Amino acid sequence: MIDPATPRGASDRRPRLDRLMSQMRVHDDAPWGWRPAVLPCVALAALIILGNAATHFITPHTFGEALAETIAVNLLLYSALVSVIWFAGRDLARRYSGWGWTFGLQRPRRIDGAWVAAGVGLVLVGRIVVVVIADLATNGRAGRQSQNLSVHSSSPAVYATLAVIVVLVAPVIEETVFRGLLLRTFMRRTGFWPAALLSSLIFAIFHTYEVDTLAGAVTLAGVVFTLGLTNCLLVRWSGRLSAGIIVHALFNALAVVALILTND
Repeated sequence: MIDPATPRGASDRRPRLDRLMSQMRVHDDAPWGWRPAVLPCVALAALIILGNAATHFITPHTFGEALAETIAVNLLLYSALVSVIWFAGRDLARRYSGWGWTFGLQRPRRIDGAWVAAGVGLVLVGRIVVVVIADLATNGRAGRQSQNLSVHSSSPAVYATLAVIVVLVAPVIEETVFRGLLLRTFMRRTGFWPAALLSSLIFAIFHTYEVDTLAGAVTLAGVVFTLGLTNCLLVRWSGRLSAGIIVHALFNALAVVALILTND
């Protein structure tokens, strides 16, 4: 077992995640392989395809049936994805002191409030820059076309279901995959920045499948990329996923609120 809470030396001022990865190498330098990165991505792609197919071929006749279908499909897909995440990371978690130290799944701490504030500021600046550039290049079309949330009903039950999925469930699972498994797996082979850029790019691409236009997809990818890269920085300095999960949830909540206001 390792003690990641203790730096290698008093003069070691590297970010916490860098120190943790070094300690893991000292404890056990065996290769991680690609399973922790490849399996979740393959599963996520497959589940997106299956989810779209299910909603396309299953045609509910009432509002209640449609809502039940949405809940059931998302419950099944997210349960399957959690199972794949567990399978992909279980051996490494056993090797290095559990899921908390190995992949950053630890409870929030008071200092995370400062990390969240910094993360929100960075993401806001990044989003503004991306959207302004995209709108200038497309005469204002790209920002409108980059929306990937939509509902076909203004029922409170639909909004509540959407909020649970998008604000509570998705941030935890996506941060575990992209800033937990992918970022750290890539860091076993490269430095932080190549790993952060690659994991954030994959994260961004996975969010564009519901956008119909190229300009909208590129704009959304840029916006999501800023969130991914910011959360990579947060986990690098804190060593935990908690601040990034909160930042992710806050921006997803803003998207849900904006959707509700525009639908009404």
